[in-house]
Amino acid sequence: MLFDARDIPPGTQLDCDVVIVGGGAAGITLACELADTPLDVILLEGGGWRHESASQDLYKGEVVNPDQHAPLDKYRHRGIGGTSTLWGGRCAPFDDIDFERRPHVPHSGWPIDRHELDASYQRAHAYCHAGRYDYLAETALPGGRAPMIPGLVSQHLTQDALWRFSLPTNFARLFVPDLKRARNVRVALHANCIGIGLVPEGGHAEEVRVSSLRGNAFTVRARQVVLAGGGLETTRLLLASRDVCPEGIGNDRGLVGRFYASHITGDLGEAIFTPRGGPIVWDYERSHEGVYCRRTLAIRPEVQRREGLQNFRCSLSHPPIADPAHGNGVLSAAYLVKTFLINRIPPEYSKDMAGYMTPYRNVLPHVKNLLLGAPALLPFSVRWIAERILPRRKLPSVSLRSPNNVYSLHFDAEQSPNPDSRVTLTEERDALGVPRLRVDWRHSQRDIDSVMRSFAIIKREFARSGVAVFRLDEQDFAARIVAQLGVGSHHIGTTRMSSDPATGVVDTECRVHGIDNLFVASSSVFPTTSFANPTLTIVAVAVRVADRVKQACGIEIPAGDSVEADRKAA
Repeated sequence: MLFDARDIPPGTQLDCDVVIVGGGAAGITLACELADTPLDVILLEGGGWRHESASQDLYKGEVVNPDQHAPLDKYRHRGIGGTSTLWGGRCAPFDDIDFERRPHVPHSGWPIDRHELDASYQRAHAYCHAGRYDYLAETALPGGRAPMIPGLVSQHLTQDALWRFSLPTNFARLFVPDLKRARNVRVALHANCIGIGLVPEGGHAEEVRVSSLRGNAFTVRARQVVLAGGGLETTRLLLASRDVCPEGIGNDRGLVGRFYASHITGDLGEAIFTPRGGPIVWDYERSHEGVYCRRTLAIRPEVQRREGLQNFRCSLSHPPIADPAHGNGVLSAAYLVKTFLINRIPPEYSKDMAGYMTPYRNVLPHVKNLLLGAPALLPFSVRWIAERILPRRKLPSVSLRSPNNVYSLHFDAEQSPNPDSRVTLTEERDALGVPRLRVDWRHSQRDIDSVMRSFAIIKREFARSGVAVFRLDEQDFAARIVAQLGVGSHHIGTTRMSSDPATGVVDTECRVHGIDNLFVASSSVFPTTSFANPTLTIVAVAVRVADRVKQACGIEIPAGDSVEADRKAA
């Protein structure tokens, strides 16, 4: 059943077994997992089917460092499907090392290991339409035995790990029709959660307070409450719910909102390859089941431990699209098109493509490239229409062969947990009376040094094998890495998972410490960021939380889905 919360009479009380706050990838996954069970489920989504300025305005807040963090109403969509309506589809699970407590990464370590998520990752693949749970080129790809960079032999690097790409899956479009037909699920649009009500003694969530922008406040009472509204909104809701807990729910130790993290990402410069024994693999490839994949270079885990590095991956790409010095008409055409479709740019793109973080620039040089490169546009356009516009499974992005074997190395790296990087409330309130957020995102010199030392290893190993040389001015290299930072799309760590309430906000089951029926399904529970985009792991966490909610409601979980089975399956 689907209904509009604007039609609910003020003062109404709705009752159910499980209420889910947030209708993005996590919330919809949870609702699907609970559909067709004996449980009565209500899913609350603050927006509607389309972009609505008044709803989107609720996301606005204060950013301390606007040069390095996007405005809070960008890179997020307040509407059914959430940011899954915008994402680029990149998927990869976290690595084993990401879950370890590493002495060189302060505050690192998850209270669970990666293998406890494997069964959930497999189920998440179905929701993300990412194919088999296999991230090794040799087994996932036809012809995967051929190396990414022929002639590269290294004890420090691997070149067989993959990105997989979703359709990209719009969770609203693909799964809400099923939820509408489910007899036990009610999906409410324009239903903004404005507070969590605890019993006077604390320790139990009694109700969720809801309102549409029309002001018709009502309540939802449930046996179990799951916050799945994304990292920033979940944090805001916990901090703003102060009736019983003066500092906010779960915040008696001041940890809600701390350890706010994202990823360090950008371009390392151009490498001139001299293939030995075959062509390098630079383009997207298709897995056995037809999923787009891209190969990556990684620093081996044992090298990360020995050298004190944070996790890191890089892939071969075209030159930075925003810099007209590439002289490529296709790239300039893409830049100019995206300049006028700025709100449709997926969060994975760099801030150079985001007009709200850097001013539009170099338009005339791009127009010149476009005119001089016009002959190449026709064959590219044919491929783009055939592989990106028309198919259900879309080519993930522009991908161009370099006739001179010159490619940029695009990297995605882990940000170390930092308690001083945090999210707090301001005195300003939104249209519903909820305090707006203040974001003070901070990276550390450790993050930049790790990228630089990882690059030094790649450069050395390329030279040792004789496969490539870099065309890069290394003066002020650190400053150029910092200049590429453009956080805004990955909101991680603000309600981190821990076995000890003194070091985190939620327990190993993602239940808020000290609150027996309040769960969080969000990237905010991740203690560390890995190198990987968070969506796949968010969905895996949502699947796992759904199982815990079922157990809390007395529903037996099939053996393959239980915690014990998760461990055995590993």
